Amino acid sequence: MTLLGIDLGTTSVKAAVFDDDGTRLAAARRGHVTHRPAPGYAEQHPDDWWAGLTGAVAELAGAGVLGDVTAVGLCGQVNTHLVTDAAGSPLHPAVTWQDSRCAETAAALTDRLPDGDRARVRGGLGTVDASHPAARAAWFAAHRPEVWARTERLLAPKDQLLLRLTGTVAADPISSIGLVGPDGRYPDRLDLLVPGLRDLLPPLADPATVVGETTGAGGLPAGLPVATGTMDAWAALLGGGVCVPGDAIDVAGTSEVLATATGPDAGGRGVVAFPPWQGLHVLAGPTQAGGDALAWAGSVLGADVAGVLDLAAAAEPGCDGLLFLPQLAGERAPVWDASLRAHWLGATFGTGRAELARAAAEGVAHAARHVLTALETAAGRPVAHLTACGGGSRSDLWCRIKADVLDRPLHRTAEPDAGVLGAAMLAGLATGAASSVGELAARMVRVDRVFTPDPRTRARYDDAHGRYLEAQRLLGPLFAG
Repeated sequence: MTLLGIDLGTTSVKAAVFDDDGTRLAAARRGHVTHRPAPGYAEQHPDDWWAGLTGAVAELAGAGVLGDVTAVGLCGQVNTHLVTDAAGSPLHPAVTWQDSRCAETAAALTDRLPDGDRARVRGGLGTVDASHPAARAAWFAAHRPEVWARTERLLAPKDQLLLRLTGTVAADPISSIGLVGPDGRYPDRLDLLVPGLRDLLPPLADPATVVGETTGAGGLPAGLPVATGTMDAWAALLGGGVCVPGDAIDVAGTSEVLATATGPDAGGRGVVAFPPWQGLHVLAGPTQAGGDALAWAGSVLGADVAGVLDLAAAAEPGCDGLLFLPQLAGERAPVWDASLRAHWLGATFGTGRAELARAAAEGVAHAARHVLTALETAAGRPVAHLTACGGGSRSDLWCRIKADVLDRPLHRTAEPDAGVLGAAMLAGLATGAASSVGELAARMVRVDRVFTPDPRTRARYDDAHGRYLEAQRLLGPLFAG
């Protein structure tokens, strides 16, 4: 028995085949581009997603690993939205989670909600933010009426992929955070925000439920059961072994996502409380830019991400006081402010490329610490250590920086693409390979290395974090409105 996991992420489609103890047999990746046609816009073309999928599948087929696959699981980026016709054909490029064009629309929608309904929006955040599907729908209705008039479905990327592979229309309640009520259904308040919105949304199904079979599309063998799947960050939780209260994770991808498992009824300001699933209660906080911030810094410094980290290795921790605020397109958790902007602060004549590079890596770590503080407050308990996964976790230097800034050990997963592994694990759960997340995690998730905080950097990074927070507070109003 082998399982195929597919992750439709922000920068690429990744696919891998795993055996039943989590060993990766083969993997493939195909990148896609984010287009920025206007300030604040961030769009992707679904045909690029499909080309990436078919290319990755063809590579796996060439490796000879598809013949023994028994089930398929999916995950994907969320807060990215696609308007389609009834067949799932796109009517407009997908508006991604990085897109902030709907900020003013979102603020007006929040004002429409009664206080009781507002308190339940977006996993307890209490506001309709710029990436909320209702804000996207209202924006299309107001600014692209010719497209909106033809729209019959509002889909997440993973759900469009599911439709193309199986012919089944379905979404999961976890990816649909902000759209589902406590009862796991789409609430009436959605139609208060945008009339008819509920009718555009896919039927909901459990992430670990088989909702269809492959038809042969995309190059996959026909007849394979496909699980509904879920969001990439949640799949990474599973692939990182998060399964009991106190477990926590840092998913180092295009954005930095931190999450912790808690007991029931935990929650607090600035973080998202997910509906419980298989006894798992999760609080999470996604930043707006993680790996993307390093990629941007590289474009300025004339290096790729690996080159930025090579440069950073030559600078001292704390960079002689230099700070980087990575809010290139606003910030999500824990401040949820689309108007924030990025800065390098504190440069001197002694500041060089190495210091600028290291400050960028440290700035992402400070953003993660900001989220971790909010998560621990909401959970009512400190986090003892975090599992580290995602592409950014492959850098030993960046893991050491994060361990030092967070002042928490980081346990890096052996499988770098924890979301892909988590998607495969959902396929296993859906088809009876295990009876619980814990059982599957114990079998399939392994730690590669532990990074322990260096006590010699403690005072330096505590001071830097205080200045980071104060700089964000003081500079934010300069760019608001």
